[in-house]
Amino acid sequence: MGQINIFGEFEERGWFERNLKQIKIGLEGESQIRKMLSKENIRFMQADLIFNHNNQYYCGEVKTQEKYLAPPWDGHGLPMWQITARIELFNKTGIIPYLFIRCLTDNVVYHRDLRELMQTEYYQTKGSSPRVIFNLSEFKKYTLE
Repeated sequence: MGQINIFGEFEERGWFERNLKQIKIGLEGESQIRKMLSKENIRFMQADLIFNHNNQYYCGEVKTQEKYLAPPWDGHGLPMWQITARIELFNKTGIIPYLFIRCLTDNVVYHRDLRELMQTEYYQTKGSSPRVIFNLSEFKKYTLE
C-alpha cells in the first residue's frame, strides 16, 4: 500500500505509517498506566530498550538529538535524573545502564555504558532543564548507513 507525495509521485508506506493506529493505542495505554502509577505515588522510569549481550542485561536509554556544540566541547547528553535513576536500577538489579545517542548532526550513533561515562569529565548545562553533556571523544561510534 502506498500514497501519493506532494510531488505527485507514488511512495510505499513504511512500517511506522502502516502501524500508526496500533502505535497510538499503545502510547495511550502507556500514558494511562503512568498516570495511574503517579496517582499512587509509585516512582517509575521508562526503559527505551532492554537487551542481553554476552549473557548480561542492559537498560538502554535512547536519545535522538542534535550535537551539543562547544564550549566546553562538542558532546551529547541527558538529564541527571535519568542517569541517577538508571544507575540506581543497576545498583539494585545489576542491569547495566547504557546510553545510545542517534546524532542528527552527523548521522552517527554515539554509545557507551553510563557508569563509564560518569567516570569521565562532563559538563552540566544550566537553566530549567539542565543536561549532563559528555565529550564526543568518550563515546564509541557507529556510523549509520
